[in-house]
Amino acid sequence: MRRDLREFLKAVDKYDSSQHAVVERRVRPTQYEVTAILEKLTQEGRFPVVTFSDAEDAYGDPVDIPLVSNVFADRRRCALALGLDPERYKMELSLEYARLAEESLPPETIAGLDAPVKEVVLRGDEVDMGRLPVVRHYEMDISPVFTMACVMKDPDTGCYDVSFIKTFYKNKPRKLGLSIHSPDLERILRKYEERGEPAPVVNVLGHHPAFLLGALALAPFDDDDYAGIGPFMGEPVRLTASETWGDDFLVPADAEIVVEGEIPPGAREVVDPFGEVTRHYQAQCIRQSIDVTALSRRSNAYLQDIFSGHEGHWNLGGVPKEGSVLNAVNAKVGNAKAVHMPHSGVGRLACYLAIDKKKEGDAKLAALTALLESWTFQVVVVVDSDIDVFNEKEVVWALLTMVEPDRDVSYIRNLSTAFTTAQGHNKVIIDATKPLDRAFPERFRVPPEVMDNIDLTEWLSD
Repeated sequence: MRRDLREFLKAVDKYDSSQHAVVERRVRPTQYEVTAILEKLTQEGRFPVVTFSDAEDAYGDPVDIPLVSNVFADRRRCALALGLDPERYKMELSLEYARLAEESLPPETIAGLDAPVKEVVLRGDEVDMGRLPVVRHYEMDISPVFTMACVMKDPDTGCYDVSFIKTFYKNKPRKLGLSIHSPDLERILRKYEERGEPAPVVNVLGHHPAFLLGALALAPFDDDDYAGIGPFMGEPVRLTASETWGDDFLVPADAEIVVEGEIPPGAREVVDPFGEVTRHYQAQCIRQSIDVTALSRRSNAYLQDIFSGHEGHWNLGGVPKEGSVLNAVNAKVGNAKAVHMPHSGVGRLACYLAIDKKKEGDAKLAALTALLESWTFQVVVVVDSDIDVFNEKEVVWALLTMVEPDRDVSYIRNLSTAFTTAQGHNKVIIDATKPLDRAFPERFRVPPEVMDNIDLTEWLSD
Protein backbone atom coordinates (compact mmCIF):
# COMPACT_ATOMS: atom_id res chain seq x y z
CA MET A 1 0.00 0.00 0.00
CA ARG A 2 1.39 3.39 -1.03
CA ARG A 3 1.81 5.88 1.80
CA ASP A 4 -0.69 8.69 1.46
CA LEU A 5 -2.99 10.70 3.70
CA ARG A 6 -5.90 8.24 3.64
CA GLU A 7 -3.59 5.35 4.55
CA PHE A 8 -2.41 7.37 7.55
CA LEU A 9 -5.95 8.16 8.69
CA LYS A 10 -6.76 4.44 8.63
CA ALA A 11 -3.64 3.78 10.72
CA VAL A 12 -4.80 6.39 13.26
CA ASP A 13 -8.23 4.78 13.49
CA LYS A 14 -6.63 1.38 14.05
CA TYR A 15 -4.28 2.72 16.73
CA ASP A 16 -6.86 4.75 18.67
CA SER A 17 -10.17 5.84 17.17
CA SER A 18 -10.43 8.69 19.71
CA GLN A 19 -7.45 10.29 17.92
CA HIS A 20 -9.62 10.92 14.83
CA ALA A 21 -12.77 13.06 14.98
CA VAL A 22 -15.12 13.46 12.01
CA VAL A 23 -17.35 16.52 11.65
CA GLU A 24 -20.24 15.56 9.37
CA ARG A 25 -22.25 18.78 9.68
CA ARG A 26 -21.56 21.30 6.92
CA VAL A 27 -18.80 23.71 7.90
CA ARG A 28 -17.90 27.16 6.51
CA PRO A 29 -14.09 27.40 6.50
CA THR A 30 -13.97 31.06 5.47
CA GLN A 31 -16.28 31.98 8.37
CA TYR A 32 -13.85 30.75 11.06
CA GLU A 33 -15.96 27.70 11.89
CA VAL A 34 -13.09 25.26 11.31
CA THR A 35 -10.70 27.08 13.62
CA ALA A 36 -13.46 27.69 16.20
CA ILE A 37 -14.10 23.94 16.42
CA LEU A 38 -10.37 23.22 16.72
CA GLU A 39 -10.01 25.93 19.38
CA LYS A 40 -12.87 24.45 21.41
CA LEU A 41 -11.18 21.03 21.28
CA THR A 42 -7.90 22.61 22.39
CA GLN A 43 -9.58 24.32 25.33
CA GLU A 44 -10.87 20.90 26.41
CA GLY A 45 -7.36 19.43 26.17
CA ARG A 46 -8.29 17.28 23.16
CA PHE A 47 -6.07 17.13 20.07
CA PRO A 48 -7.49 14.67 17.53
CA VAL A 49 -6.90 14.88 13.82
CA VAL A 50 -10.21 16.30 12.53
CA THR A 51 -11.85 15.52 9.19
CA PHE A 52 -14.51 17.97 8.06
CA SER A 53 -16.39 15.77 5.62
CA ASP A 54 -18.85 18.42 4.37
CA ALA A 55 -17.18 21.77 3.73
CA GLU A 56 -18.01 24.85 1.68
CA ASP A 57 -15.67 26.54 -0.77
CA ALA A 58 -14.74 30.23 -0.73
CA TYR A 59 -17.99 31.07 -2.56
CA GLY A 60 -20.12 29.39 0.09
CA ASP A 61 -20.99 26.42 -2.11
CA PRO A 62 -20.63 22.78 -1.04
CA VAL A 63 -17.51 21.09 -2.37
CA ASP A 64 -16.68 17.39 -2.66
CA ILE A 65 -13.25 17.84 -1.05
CA PRO A 66 -13.13 17.11 2.70
CA LEU A 67 -10.85 19.23 4.86
CA VAL A 68 -8.33 17.65 7.27
CA SER A 69 -6.58 19.53 10.07
CA ASN A 70 -4.74 18.99 13.38
CA VAL A 71 -2.79 16.03 11.96
CA PHE A 72 0.41 16.82 13.90
CA ALA A 73 -1.19 18.01 17.16
CA ASP A 74 -0.23 14.86 19.11
CA ARG A 75 3.39 13.64 19.09
CA ARG A 76 2.09 10.07 19.16
CA ARG A 77 0.71 10.57 15.67
CA CYS A 78 4.05 11.97 14.53
CA ALA A 79 5.67 8.77 15.79
CA LEU A 80 3.02 6.69 14.04
CA ALA A 81 3.68 8.55 10.79
CA LEU A 82 7.37 7.59 10.95
CA GLY A 83 6.60 3.93 11.65
CA LEU A 84 7.42 4.05 15.37
CA ASP A 85 5.42 2.70 18.28
CA PRO A 86 3.25 5.76 19.11
CA GLU A 87 4.21 5.46 22.78
CA ARG A 88 7.84 6.21 21.85
CA TYR A 89 6.91 9.81 21.25
CA LYS A 90 9.46 11.63 23.39
CA MET A 91 13.24 11.50 22.87
CA GLU A 92 13.00 8.26 20.90
CA LEU A 93 10.90 10.04 18.26
CA SER A 94 13.35 12.92 18.08
CA LEU A 95 16.35 10.62 17.70
CA GLU A 96 14.62 8.57 15.02
CA TYR A 97 13.89 11.79 13.17
CA ALA A 98 17.54 12.82 13.42
CA ARG A 99 18.62 9.40 12.14
CA LEU A 100 16.31 9.58 9.13
CA ALA A 101 17.48 13.13 8.38
CA GLU A 102 20.98 11.75 7.74
CA GLU A 103 19.77 9.32 5.08
CA SER A 104 18.77 9.70 1.44
CA LEU A 105 16.55 7.67 -0.88
CA PRO A 106 16.30 8.70 -4.55
CA PRO A 107 12.73 9.29 -5.75
CA GLU A 108 11.14 7.32 -8.57
CA THR A 109 9.22 8.77 -11.50
CA ILE A 110 5.95 7.26 -12.73
CA ALA A 111 3.66 8.03 -15.63
CA GLY A 112 0.82 10.47 -15.14
CA LEU A 113 -1.73 7.75 -15.88
CA ASP A 114 -0.49 5.87 -12.80
CA ALA A 115 -0.36 8.91 -10.52
CA PRO A 116 -3.34 9.30 -8.14
CA VAL A 117 -2.85 13.09 -8.11
CA LYS A 118 -3.64 13.15 -11.86
CA GLU A 119 -7.13 11.69 -11.58
CA VAL A 120 -8.60 15.19 -12.04
CA VAL A 121 -6.63 17.77 -14.07
CA LEU A 122 -7.57 21.42 -14.61
CA ARG A 123 -5.53 23.81 -16.74
CA GLY A 124 -5.52 27.56 -17.30
CA ASP A 125 -8.93 29.16 -16.94
CA GLU A 126 -10.43 25.86 -15.78
CA VAL A 127 -8.78 26.51 -12.40
CA ASP A 128 -10.55 28.47 -9.69
CA MET A 129 -8.78 28.42 -6.32
CA GLY A 130 -11.97 29.64 -4.67
CA ARG A 131 -13.54 26.25 -5.38
CA LEU A 132 -11.41 24.69 -2.65
CA PRO A 133 -12.36 24.67 1.08
CA VAL A 134 -9.69 27.25 1.95
CA VAL A 135 -9.61 28.25 5.64
CA ARG A 136 -9.74 31.69 7.18
CA HIS A 137 -8.12 31.15 10.57
CA TYR A 138 -8.29 34.30 12.73
CA GLU A 139 -10.37 37.45 12.83
CA MET A 140 -7.71 39.89 11.55
CA ASP A 141 -6.28 37.60 8.85
CA ILE A 142 -6.14 39.45 5.54
CA SER A 143 -7.75 36.51 3.71
CA PRO A 144 -8.25 32.76 3.74
CA VAL A 145 -4.89 30.95 3.54
CA PHE A 146 -3.51 27.68 2.24
CA THR A 147 -1.01 26.62 4.91
CA MET A 148 0.76 23.64 3.35
CA ALA A 149 4.08 22.97 1.59
CA CYS A 150 5.48 24.65 -1.50
CA VAL A 151 8.07 23.14 -3.85
CA MET A 152 10.65 25.08 -5.88
CA LYS A 153 13.55 23.89 -8.03
CA ASP A 154 17.01 25.44 -8.08
CA PRO A 155 17.70 26.55 -11.69
CA ASP A 156 21.42 25.78 -11.34
CA THR A 157 21.56 22.45 -9.50
CA GLY A 158 18.14 21.06 -10.38
CA CYS A 159 17.55 20.21 -6.70
CA TYR A 160 14.06 20.52 -5.28
CA ASP A 161 13.29 22.33 -2.02
CA VAL A 162 10.08 21.60 -0.10
CA SER A 163 9.13 24.10 2.63
CA PHE A 164 6.00 25.13 4.51
CA ILE A 165 4.88 28.41 2.92
CA LYS A 166 1.60 30.30 3.26
CA THR A 167 -0.31 31.16 0.10
CA PHE A 168 -3.10 33.72 0.35
CA TYR A 169 -6.36 33.43 -1.58
CA LYS A 170 -6.86 36.81 -3.27
CA ASN A 171 -10.52 36.48 -4.34
CA LYS A 172 -9.28 35.82 -7.87
CA PRO A 173 -9.53 32.41 -9.55
CA ARG A 174 -5.84 32.14 -10.49
CA LYS A 175 -3.98 34.62 -8.31
CA LEU A 176 -2.36 33.85 -4.93
CA GLY A 177 -0.21 35.90 -2.59
CA LEU A 178 2.93 34.17 -1.38
CA SER A 179 4.68 34.77 1.96
CA ILE A 180 8.13 33.19 1.67
CA HIS A 181 10.14 33.17 4.90
CA SER A 182 12.31 30.17 4.04
CA PRO A 183 15.99 31.07 3.46
CA ASP A 184 16.34 28.28 0.88
CA LEU A 185 13.28 29.29 -1.15
CA GLU A 186 14.29 32.96 -0.94
CA ARG A 187 17.69 32.00 -2.35
CA ILE A 188 16.12 30.07 -5.23
CA LEU A 189 13.63 32.85 -5.96
CA ARG A 190 16.43 35.43 -6.02
CA LYS A 191 18.15 33.50 -8.82
CA TYR A 192 15.05 33.65 -11.00
CA GLU A 193 14.41 37.32 -10.28
CA GLU A 194 18.02 38.25 -11.12
CA ARG A 195 17.54 36.53 -14.47
CA GLY A 196 14.19 38.21 -15.05
CA GLU A 197 12.50 34.81 -15.34
CA PRO A 198 9.26 33.54 -13.79
CA ALA A 199 9.94 31.03 -11.00
CA PRO A 200 8.00 27.74 -11.14
CA VAL A 201 6.34 26.86 -7.83
CA VAL A 202 4.04 24.07 -6.69
CA ASN A 203 1.70 24.06 -3.69
CA VAL A 204 1.19 20.57 -2.24
CA LEU A 205 -2.15 20.75 -0.41
CA GLY A 206 -1.97 17.40 1.35
CA HIS A 207 0.15 14.27 1.59
CA HIS A 208 1.10 11.56 4.07
CA PRO A 209 2.41 13.33 7.22
CA ALA A 210 5.77 11.55 6.86
CA PHE A 211 6.26 13.48 3.60
CA LEU A 212 5.62 16.76 5.38
CA LEU A 213 7.74 15.89 8.43
CA GLY A 214 10.58 14.94 6.09
CA ALA A 215 10.32 18.30 4.35
CA LEU A 216 11.29 19.97 7.64
CA ALA A 217 14.65 18.24 8.01
CA LEU A 218 17.57 20.66 8.39
CA ALA A 219 19.21 19.64 5.11
CA PRO A 220 22.00 21.55 3.30
CA PHE A 221 20.83 23.94 0.59
CA ASP A 222 22.13 21.84 -2.30
CA ASP A 223 20.48 18.59 -1.13
CA ASP A 224 17.42 17.40 -3.03
CA ASP A 225 14.45 17.36 -0.64
CA TYR A 226 12.57 14.68 -2.59
CA ALA A 227 15.50 12.32 -1.89
CA GLY A 228 15.68 13.50 1.73
CA ILE A 229 11.97 12.84 2.30
CA GLY A 230 12.18 9.23 1.06
CA PRO A 231 13.66 7.77 4.29
CA PHE A 232 10.84 9.36 6.31
CA MET A 233 8.29 7.76 3.99
CA GLY A 234 10.07 4.41 4.21
CA GLU A 235 9.97 4.21 0.41
CA PRO A 236 11.02 6.37 -2.56
CA VAL A 237 8.86 9.44 -3.07
CA ARG A 238 6.89 8.84 -6.24
CA LEU A 239 7.00 11.76 -8.67
CA THR A 240 5.27 12.52 -11.92
CA ALA A 241 5.50 15.20 -14.61
CA SER A 242 3.79 18.51 -13.93
CA GLU A 243 1.09 19.82 -16.25
CA THR A 244 2.85 23.15 -16.81
CA TRP A 245 6.51 22.18 -17.27
CA GLY A 246 6.35 18.45 -17.97
CA ASP A 247 9.41 16.45 -16.96
CA ASP A 248 11.33 19.67 -16.22
CA PHE A 249 9.44 19.97 -12.93
CA LEU A 250 8.26 16.83 -11.13
CA VAL A 251 5.45 16.84 -8.56
CA PRO A 252 4.48 14.30 -5.83
CA ALA A 253 2.38 11.62 -7.49
CA ASP A 254 0.65 10.55 -4.25
CA ALA A 255 -0.27 14.05 -3.05
CA GLU A 256 -3.91 14.99 -2.52
CA ILE A 257 -3.93 18.27 -4.48
CA VAL A 258 -1.12 19.94 -6.44
CA VAL A 259 -1.39 23.58 -7.54
CA GLU A 260 1.11 24.70 -10.19
CA GLY A 261 2.02 28.30 -10.86
CA GLU A 262 4.68 30.85 -11.69
CA ILE A 263 6.04 33.72 -9.62
CA PRO A 264 6.46 36.66 -12.02
CA PRO A 265 9.72 38.59 -11.52
CA GLY A 266 9.06 41.86 -9.72
CA ALA A 267 5.33 41.28 -9.19
CA ARG A 268 4.13 41.87 -5.64
CA GLU A 269 0.95 41.43 -3.58
CA VAL A 270 -0.11 42.59 -0.15
CA VAL A 271 -0.01 39.62 2.25
CA ASP A 272 -0.56 39.20 5.96
CA PRO A 273 -1.62 39.87 8.67
CA PHE A 274 -1.96 36.20 9.55
CA GLY A 275 -2.12 34.54 12.97
CA GLU A 276 1.30 32.92 13.12
CA VAL A 277 3.14 30.29 15.18
CA THR A 278 3.88 32.73 18.04
CA ARG A 279 0.12 33.34 18.53
CA HIS A 280 0.57 36.91 17.33
CA TYR A 281 -0.31 38.34 13.93
CA GLN A 282 2.45 38.54 11.39
CA ALA A 283 2.68 42.14 10.20
CA GLN A 284 1.33 43.09 6.80
CA CYS A 285 3.96 43.22 4.08
CA ILE A 286 4.50 43.19 0.32
CA ARG A 287 5.53 39.81 -1.07
CA GLN A 288 5.53 37.78 -4.25
CA SER A 289 2.46 36.54 -6.07
CA ILE A 290 1.65 33.33 -7.94
CA ASP A 291 -0.11 33.08 -11.29
CA VAL A 292 -1.77 29.67 -11.12
CA THR A 293 -1.37 27.61 -14.30
CA ALA A 294 -2.85 24.21 -13.40
CA LEU A 295 -4.40 22.15 -10.62
CA SER A 296 -4.40 18.36 -10.39
CA ARG A 297 -5.88 16.20 -7.67
CA ARG A 298 -7.23 12.85 -6.67
CA SER A 299 -10.88 12.24 -7.51
CA ASN A 300 -11.52 11.76 -3.76
CA ALA A 301 -8.97 14.34 -2.59
CA TYR A 302 -8.63 15.83 0.87
CA LEU A 303 -7.36 19.37 1.43
CA GLN A 304 -4.98 19.49 4.40
CA ASP A 305 -4.56 22.50 6.67
CA ILE A 306 -2.31 23.48 9.59
CA PHE A 307 -4.05 24.99 12.63
CA SER A 308 -1.44 27.69 13.05
CA GLY A 309 -0.20 28.76 16.48
CA HIS A 310 -1.34 25.53 18.12
CA GLU A 311 0.00 22.12 19.09
CA GLY A 312 0.37 20.67 15.59
CA HIS A 313 2.18 23.77 14.34
CA TRP A 314 4.50 23.66 17.36
CA ASN A 315 5.27 19.95 16.97
CA LEU A 316 6.29 20.62 13.37
CA GLY A 317 8.89 23.02 14.71
CA GLY A 318 10.10 20.94 17.64
CA VAL A 319 10.26 17.31 16.55
CA PRO A 320 12.61 17.92 13.57
CA LYS A 321 15.13 19.84 15.72
CA GLU A 322 15.26 18.03 19.08
CA GLY A 323 17.30 15.08 17.83
CA SER A 324 19.65 17.22 15.77
CA VAL A 325 20.34 19.47 18.78
CA LEU A 326 21.06 16.42 20.96
CA ASN A 327 23.47 15.06 18.34
CA ALA A 328 25.18 18.45 17.91
CA VAL A 329 25.73 18.90 21.65
CA ASN A 330 27.07 15.36 21.98
CA ALA A 331 29.43 15.88 19.06
CA LYS A 332 30.81 19.02 20.72
CA VAL A 333 30.52 18.36 24.45
CA GLY A 334 29.42 14.73 24.78
CA ASN A 335 27.09 15.18 27.74
CA ALA A 336 23.55 15.64 26.34
CA LYS A 337 20.84 13.25 27.53
CA ALA A 338 17.59 14.78 26.28
CA VAL A 339 16.27 17.83 24.41
CA HIS A 340 12.78 19.25 24.22
CA MET A 341 11.32 22.30 22.49
CA PRO A 342 8.20 22.92 24.61
CA HIS A 343 4.83 24.17 23.45
CA SER A 344 5.20 27.10 25.87
CA GLY A 345 7.99 28.25 23.53
CA VAL A 346 5.81 27.54 20.47
CA GLY A 347 8.12 24.69 19.48
CA ARG A 348 10.76 27.16 18.31
CA LEU A 349 11.76 29.83 20.84
CA ALA A 350 12.78 27.72 23.85
CA CYS A 351 15.03 24.70 24.24
CA TYR A 352 15.20 22.53 27.36
CA LEU A 353 18.46 20.57 27.43
CA ALA A 354 19.31 17.87 30.00
CA ILE A 355 23.00 17.06 30.46
CA ASP A 356 25.23 14.82 32.54
CA LYS A 357 27.16 17.64 34.18
CA LYS A 358 30.71 16.85 35.29
CA LYS A 359 32.12 20.31 35.99
CA GLU A 360 31.11 23.97 36.07
CA GLY A 361 30.93 25.47 32.60
CA ASP A 362 29.53 22.31 30.97
CA ALA A 363 26.01 23.75 30.90
CA LYS A 364 26.96 27.00 29.17
CA LEU A 365 29.08 25.23 26.56
CA ALA A 366 26.20 22.86 25.81
CA ALA A 367 23.76 25.77 25.59
CA LEU A 368 26.00 27.72 23.19
CA THR A 369 26.21 24.65 20.97
CA ALA A 370 22.40 24.37 20.96
CA LEU A 371 22.07 28.04 19.97
CA LEU A 372 24.33 27.47 16.98
CA GLU A 373 22.27 24.46 15.87
CA SER A 374 18.95 26.30 15.64
CA TRP A 375 18.62 30.00 14.93
CA THR A 376 15.01 30.03 16.20
CA PHE A 377 16.04 29.58 19.86
CA GLN A 378 15.75 32.64 22.06
CA VAL A 379 16.11 30.87 25.41
CA VAL A 380 18.09 27.72 26.24
CA VAL A 381 17.57 26.21 29.70
CA VAL A 382 20.06 23.53 30.79
CA VAL A 383 19.09 21.10 33.55
CA ASP A 384 20.58 17.98 35.11
CA SER A 385 19.92 14.56 33.62
CA ASP A 386 17.49 13.58 36.41
CA ILE A 387 15.07 16.28 35.17
CA ASP A 388 12.50 15.17 32.59
CA VAL A 389 12.64 17.92 29.96
CA PHE A 390 9.28 16.75 28.61
CA ASN A 391 7.73 17.59 32.00
CA GLU A 392 7.75 21.39 32.20
CA LYS A 393 6.82 21.30 35.88
CA GLU A 394 10.22 19.70 36.61
CA VAL A 395 12.08 22.20 34.42
CA VAL A 396 10.43 25.15 36.18
CA TRP A 397 11.28 23.57 39.56
CA ALA A 398 14.95 23.48 38.51
CA LEU A 399 14.73 27.11 37.36
CA LEU A 400 13.33 28.22 40.71
CA THR A 401 15.64 26.21 42.95
CA MET A 402 18.98 25.92 41.13
CA VAL A 403 19.52 29.31 39.47
CA GLU A 404 21.62 32.12 40.91
CA PRO A 405 20.72 34.90 38.43
CA ASP A 406 24.00 36.86 38.52
CA ARG A 407 26.04 33.77 37.79
CA ASP A 408 23.71 31.42 35.88
CA VAL A 409 21.85 33.73 33.47
CA SER A 410 23.83 34.85 30.42
CA TYR A 411 22.74 37.32 27.74
CA ILE A 412 23.96 37.19 24.16
CA ARG A 413 23.05 40.35 22.31
CA ASN A 414 22.32 41.20 18.69
CA LEU A 415 21.96 37.74 17.12
CA SER A 416 19.52 37.16 14.29
CA THR A 417 16.18 35.64 15.21
CA ALA A 418 13.31 34.15 13.27
CA PHE A 419 10.34 35.72 15.02
CA THR A 420 9.16 39.05 16.39
CA THR A 421 9.05 38.96 20.18
CA ALA A 422 9.75 41.49 22.91
CA GLN A 423 13.16 39.88 23.37
CA GLY A 424 14.25 41.11 19.95
CA HIS A 425 17.64 40.04 18.59
CA ASN A 426 18.91 38.77 21.94
CA LYS A 427 19.41 35.29 23.35
CA VAL A 428 19.34 34.02 26.95
CA ILE A 429 21.14 31.01 28.41
CA ILE A 430 20.05 29.75 31.83
CA ASP A 431 22.15 27.22 33.72
CA ALA A 432 19.60 25.46 35.95
CA THR A 433 21.93 22.60 36.88
CA LYS A 434 23.00 21.80 40.43
CA PRO A 435 26.16 23.74 41.43
CA LEU A 436 29.22 21.51 41.77
CA ASP A 437 31.68 24.03 43.20
CA ARG A 438 29.99 24.56 46.55
CA ALA A 439 27.89 22.65 49.06
CA PHE A 440 24.34 22.22 47.85
CA PRO A 441 21.52 19.99 49.17
CA GLU A 442 20.57 16.74 47.45
CA ARG A 443 17.18 16.29 45.84
CA PHE A 444 15.12 13.90 47.95
CA ARG A 445 13.61 10.68 46.65
CA VAL A 446 11.86 7.52 47.81
CA PRO A 447 14.34 4.60 47.60
CA PRO A 448 14.19 3.25 44.01
CA GLU A 449 14.09 -0.40 45.16
CA VAL A 450 10.94 0.32 47.14
CA MET A 451 9.37 2.18 44.22
CA ASP A 452 10.10 -0.76 41.94
CA ASN A 453 8.35 -3.18 44.31
CA ILE A 454 5.12 -1.17 44.57
CA ASP A 455 2.27 -2.13 42.25
CA LEU A 456 -0.65 0.18 42.92
CA THR A 457 -3.20 -2.41 41.76
CA GLU A 458 -2.14 -4.52 44.75
CA TRP A 459 -2.56 -1.65 47.22
CA LEU A 460 -5.58 0.31 46.02
CA SER A 461 -9.15 -0.85 45.47
CA ASP A 462 -10.97 -0.02 42.26
